[in-house]
Amino acid sequence: MTRDGITEHERRSFLKSVAAVSAGAAVSTAPVSAQSSLDDYHETLREDLTDGQGLPEGEFVYATTEEAALEAFSLQGGENGTESEIDVTAEGVPITVADRVEITEAPANAYSYTYKANIEDRSFGEGDLLLAVAYLRGVDAAGEDTSPQTQAGFKWQYTNPEGDTGYSANMVASSASVSPGSDWERYYFVVDVGAKPDGSEFQPYVEFWTGFAEQTIDFGGLALVDYSDTGATVEDLNEALVSYDYDGRAEDAQWRREASERIEEIRKTDLEVEVVGPDGDPVEGATVDVAMQEHAFDFGGEFTLSQIGDRWDSEIAETYREKHLENFNKAALTNGLKVSPWNGEWGEAVNQETATRAVQWLLDNDVPTRGHALVWEEWDWMNVDSDGSDEEINEQVTERIRNRASEFRGDLPEWDMHNHPVWQSNIRDQIGREHALEWWETAHDAAPDAQMYVNEMNVVAGSSYRDPYDEFVSWLMDNEAGVEGIGFMGHFDITALTPPEELLSVFDRFGEHGVPLQITEFDVQMDTRDNEAKVAAQADYVRDVLTAAFSHEAVEGVMSWCLWDENGDPRRYYSADWELRPHGEEYQRLVFDEWWTDESGETASDGTYSTRAFEGAYEVTASHGDRSAAVTTTVSGDAGTIEITLDGSEQAGTPTETDAPDTTTGTATPTETTSPTATTDGDATDASAGGDDDAATGTTASGTGALPGSGAVAGLAGLAGLAGYGLSRRSETDDE
Repeated sequence: MTRDGITEHERRSFLKSVAAVSAGAAVSTAPVSAQSSLDDYHETLREDLTDGQGLPEGEFVYATTEEAALEAFSLQGGENGTESEIDVTAEGVPITVADRVEITEAPANAYSYTYKANIEDRSFGEGDLLLAVAYLRGVDAAGEDTSPQTQAGFKWQYTNPEGDTGYSANMVASSASVSPGSDWERYYFVVDVGAKPDGSEFQPYVEFWTGFAEQTIDFGGLALVDYSDTGATVEDLNEALVSYDYDGRAEDAQWRREASERIEEIRKTDLEVEVVGPDGDPVEGATVDVAMQEHAFDFGGEFTLSQIGDRWDSEIAETYREKHLENFNKAALTNGLKVSPWNGEWGEAVNQETATRAVQWLLDNDVPTRGHALVWEEWDWMNVDSDGSDEEINEQVTERIRNRASEFRGDLPEWDMHNHPVWQSNIRDQIGREHALEWWETAHDAAPDAQMYVNEMNVVAGSSYRDPYDEFVSWLMDNEAGVEGIGFMGHFDITALTPPEELLSVFDRFGEHGVPLQITEFDVQMDTRDNEAKVAAQADYVRDVLTAAFSHEAVEGVMSWCLWDENGDPRRYYSADWELRPHGEEYQRLVFDEWWTDESGETASDGTYSTRAFEGAYEVTASHGDRSAAVTTTVSGDAGTIEITLDGSEQAGTPTETDAPDTTTGTATPTETTSPTATTDGDATDASAGGDDDAATGTTASGTGALPGSGAVAGLAGLAGLAGYGLSRRSETDDE
């Protein structure tokens, strides 16, 4: 039989059994030094690794021929997976044979199907170093906008102290998840063998999860090379073999030029300032300063109680809060509002008390805060008893939603209402998906002023959930569930970075639903920071994700999930000792420099000064001789004209919540002369912009950080069209 011009030699169908799961395929090891009959592929691979990449000569762990290595692997899983051998001799790659793995259902989990081989006659210990090699090709996926996906693993199967079968953590130290394209490509997976867990009867194995979706993937050129006794390190292998490049990274990439043009069009507006004297006549030659205070776009960040919740009054916690205010105009508690910590199951740092205190502090500093998350259909996560009746289970879910949403009614402008609806559908699978509509109704009733989002991974960072997520969102909307925003978890791996143009296509696709989009969790993850190429790629990718998002009219925010932790995780903007890292510098360069308006000039004969300004909150100052006046205003859409009157007298403005000294002098019209805010002739009517009930009226105050206008946001503008933004950045209040 043939398929796509490829002869299919053998088809091996199977039915998963308990024995198949535990056994895997067994294969003996064979050191390179003892191998006198390497086939052409293994000879070529050895030359590539030694002569081409400068690596020492390792030992092949699996067989010495392509066919024997493939024979070691077998597909294990449910009833709807098949494995067949195909001839690829004429396809321009140094392999001649491959296994085609076809999954013909939408599996429940990524690990529902695994392509696996046990390793016999060799033991491994902590610190050993291996390299798995595979040629991969993604033949087909069920969805037109979904790429095939697999995840490599090196693990131990073992017997734990209770006598049950256990599986260790994955020891692949490079990117384990890949989305192979339609052309053959060789992939490397560096394995850093860790300590064995408590137990006995350890069986090492290599596997590739193939249950991410209904899909077809070809596997060839499989090899495992042992570098344990060569002096090579994980960093050596990663530096030599793992690429951190991605399409569209070049400075002069076409997509980047087009994005810059869109940013100019959709994120900036014409701003005119008219300066007049007390008699209403225009003042020529007045100096006008237009100083941005805050973005309209949400450049937000997670607020991590695990780092400061149980030491709120410490110097570390104070620094954390200050840095958060300096960098972000929006917040989300990483875990504090989830069910288990809310119920007191996560200890002293993350619980209901610390979460409530953190939310109150954010509100006191006028930081719009997202709720995360009301529903995540994992039984323990929701603290729901799976043995209950359908009615009992549904009531428990709705109670969990109602309890937390009503607690912060009127305070939180957004909630991730349904988190991981594709990855975790456990409760719907048991009681029926129609109950999800009741969950949404409960959330809206409990917090009617909050925008309710759906939120999922593997949509922008990876693609395996792209189609099912779109389908689920469509189903919710068709059933009028009240979806008011679509979130994407953007946890990008440094070796598997989604090209920016692909990100834009995802934004196009989901933007058709007509509700705001956000990258709700953004970071660029990697294992270490000791590779310059990797560090540079991380900084470039932060630049490109932010640029793609900021340039798309449907996207209203990016929430950075990577500020700081005391262990110095490589994904964080700051090191453990608060040194700003290159990708953090890139974040600040874009947000507070390239996309920040700070302009000045003189009025013309008609008393006007004009410029282009990014949408957001501003302090506008006019001065002429000994007369000056300063006003705050919001700039959005057709901003119109800001009129400032210089009358030559000092004028005290209205005190604000922080009692910051008011800088307004003269008369700012057409507002009341006692107000420090100004109106425009366009869409923005005053500095509060008609936002949420807890939005401040706005004032200007000098910040204490190093960033332009550093400090907290001072209010929430109208969510319609502006996505929510603060009116001024200021330092932390003293009444915490």
